[in-house]
Amino acid sequence: MPRPRRTRAEMDELVLAIGRRQLAEHGAAGLSLREVARELGVVPSGVYRYVASRDELLTRLLEDAFSSLADAVERDLADITDPRDRMRALAHAMRTWALAHPAQWALIYGSPVPGYHAPAERTSGPGLRLTRHGLQAAADGAFRTPGTEDDDAARLSPPFVTQAVEELQVEATAPQVTAATRAWTALLGAVSAEVFGHFGPLSPDDGAALLEAALEIHLD
Repeated sequence: MPRPRRTRAEMDELVLAIGRRQLAEHGAAGLSLREVARELGVVPSGVYRYVASRDELLTRLLEDAFSSLADAVERDLADITDPRDRMRALAHAMRTWALAHPAQWALIYGSPVPGYHAPAERTSGPGLRLTRHGLQAAADGAFRTPGTEDDDAARLSPPFVTQAVEELQVEATAPQVTAATRAWTALLGAVSAEVFGHFGPLSPDDGAALLEAALEIHLD
């Protein structure tokens, strides 16, 4: 009995699933449309009906990873109102997702893929969902903001601040944008260091404690 034909939506989801598996096994540089075609059960030229190029597959995987991460974080934030508690929950939810999906984390926050430039019109929206939460936490008073003369040199430039406020659509002051950016950098650094093994083997408790320590420096 012939196998039922898959719908286009089913084929698109299968392409993503194959891409995720390749990403986990070989990294972004090892993505192969020929292998995608083999797993889809089509001739090599037939794969282009479902994915136009390796760059298109990378873009879909980026959109998928950003959306999966943001969905996981927003589920954990749903019932939390205190801005400091929201930021802690966001950080630990990101860490949990990253440890469960290290290859997708590497695609988002690791080294750029040689020769590939993500189309902003497709990846910026999904990518900004998380940073919007971070800046909103700053605007709501979660972080210490730079206010002394000694801190002036470390503040971000007006163009950077303006772009952040406009892109993220959060009403925030320049010190709040600076504070959010500092905390975000610390958060990404702590999670990436654990995911990529820069501290050597870490127990789950030590990884969580290091993330908490990196974030606590910035919380008000």
